[in-house]
Amino acid sequence: MKILGIDIGYSHVKCSFGSPDSEPSTFKFSSTVGRTQRNQHIKDSNVYDYNEQSFYVGETALHLPSDNIINITEYKNLEYYAPLFVAHAIKICGCMPDIIVTGLSKAQINNSGYFKDAISEFVVNNIRYKFDNVFVIPQGAGCKVCSDKYGLEYSDQKSEFSNCANYIGVDGGFNTLDLYVVINGKVSASVFEGIENEGVMKIASKVAKLVKEKHNRNITLHEARDILDTGSYRLRSDVYDYSEELKAIKKEYILDMFNLIEQKYGKIIDKCECIYFSGGASRLFKSGVINGIKLIVPSKNNEFLNSIGQFLFGCEQYRKLKDIQTQVNLEN
Repeated sequence: MKILGIDIGYSHVKCSFGSPDSEPSTFKFSSTVGRTQRNQHIKDSNVYDYNEQSFYVGETALHLPSDNIINITEYKNLEYYAPLFVAHAIKICGCMPDIIVTGLSKAQINNSGYFKDAISEFVVNNIRYKFDNVFVIPQGAGCKVCSDKYGLEYSDQKSEFSNCANYIGVDGGFNTLDLYVVINGKVSASVFEGIENEGVMKIASKVAKLVKEKHNRNITLHEARDILDTGSYRLRSDVYDYSEELKAIKKEYILDMFNLIEQKYGKIIDKCECIYFSGGASRLFKSGVINGIKLIVPSKNNEFLNSIGQFLFGCEQYRKLKDIQTQVNLEN
């Protein structure tokens, strides 16, 4: 039995894969898709044929001309290309999963049925993929499941975060911010919200504008995200250090994000002990104190917390399926 927790984000796809009785292995790749062509004289294992077109997926796609790269910044594109990301993840895993668990932002969770259908059955490279056990849970729920088991740091099971019973959780993605409030250790219905267009793409847009101003080059938001990861921009043989510019842009973003949370949930923050910042956006920042409240950012594996939580959710579904099968066997 193999379980795949796959956090399909607008910037990166984060995966946790393994058996229910072991810790999962984690990996990620860029949520980048680029149009390419097959050549009958060249065998290229990186090419994926999907819906009568050919694509590169992940980091390989970033090496294509910018005009070939598809900006996946809206839900409709995320759903359309999700099968390619699942197929690429399975290729890396080396075997088919029995259970797949993924997530959608609360802002887009109403599309969960369509998203589930999209990755439950599809054809890539003339291979038909069909999965009977696919689950879609709200983004951020995976982080909560993971932190409930492991505390502040994944796999360390520290006790101090377990005692932090009242906090605001923020799952920062490329497109969305998902917020939830935990009261006495339980997720509260009082705040459970997804906000579109407030994720790291706000930073990426400024980086893309900077490249245009400095080098007269148009780059995609995924290429701009790559600059955020490396701290530099490569143009042909030259590498330009953007670390100082990025520092200022990130500082402005984190202050804007806190002001947004303050405006919407200031009275709730007054009763909270901290803000717990996870997701891909959190790897750009460090723990500290902002506006008088503690900001907790995991020092490692923070961008994998959703996929790890999704894996754990899959383990629970496996146990339920196993119990059902045992009951059926007993009745027969």
